[in-house]
Amino acid sequence: MKHPHKPINLLARLSFAALCLFLASGSVAQDVHFAQVQDMNSWYNPSLKTNKDMQMRVNFRSVNYQGMAAYTSGAATIDVPLINKAKKEDHSGFINLTAGVDYDKSNGGIMSVTTGMLAISYAQPLNNNNTYLSAGFQGAYTSSRISLNGGNLFPDQFDKYGPIGSATTADPLQSGNTYGYFNAGAGLSVFHNGASKQWYFGGSVRHINQPFTESTHSSVFKLPINYGFQAGYTAEIRNQGSIGAYGIFTWQGGAYEHLVGVLYSRNLDAHAVNALSIGAGYRIGDALIPNVGLKFGKNKVTLNYEINISSIETSHYSRSGFELSYMFNF
Repeated sequence: MKHPHKPINLLARLSFAALCLFLASGSVAQDVHFAQVQDMNSWYNPSLKTNKDMQMRVNFRSVNYQGMAAYTSGAATIDVPLINKAKKEDHSGFINLTAGVDYDKSNGGIMSVTTGMLAISYAQPLNNNNTYLSAGFQGAYTSSRISLNGGNLFPDQFDKYGPIGSATTADPLQSGNTYGYFNAGAGLSVFHNGASKQWYFGGSVRHINQPFTESTHSSVFKLPINYGFQAGYTAEIRNQGSIGAYGIFTWQGGAYEHLVGVLYSRNLDAHAVNALSIGAGYRIGDALIPNVGLKFGKNKVTLNYEINISSIETSHYSRSGFELSYMFNF
């Protein structure tokens, strides 16, 4: 998209830059934009709980826009499989409940968004070899506030739905009002959770009810349906570690966001209790994201660093960011 040539005052320009980048984090409608998508699949597709472990995940992301604007994002989820411990190792089906919260906040109080999410899924075995068919449903409530004076133009890859698949702003008049709305989603997937290899692929439809995202209920600001596809594959390497690849692809209202990545893990002991991992993700057209992780016991910590490669560089701005994620297996 071409950049405007008419002059804008510096304050408005910086404020709007902060808003645009903040929206890039998936500021509304639970569109989380963390690099660790393979660990955040339950946000995108409620059916993608691929094991019977109770797990907790916490993610934090911070993005700095040339030292003048910044935003932070955070998310936490907990998965609770409803299964008898005696059946955990067999091939029976299982129900899973997921609860999560996500927030995004820009500096200067320009925008603040919080989403709470609940999901339920059921995985039915297709054979006696840990292959399952799963279906899930999700409900979420989003509360959003925008406060911005000046600026009504979207640079680079942004459109009226925000950047790379984000939703419309919740307050088109930028009045600073808080508005909340409910949205629903569903997903279907097939996955395999064997000892030597694991894989999954699934599809999701979110914002099925197409809620209004501002108080006037204008059709212009009705949230478009989000369509998604998720896939991943991991294989064991001679009892020494594993290597895998993953991807997530989303389309919404004419905009899209795709992320693919690879990950290598090396065991640090004979029983794979501790492991070191390295990998890289690529948010297509936006960022290259190398990462390093450490698994110790039931804990796993991963650090990602975002290297901006988007065409927004042509506007003489730069962007950097990092993400820290933590996972605990109960």
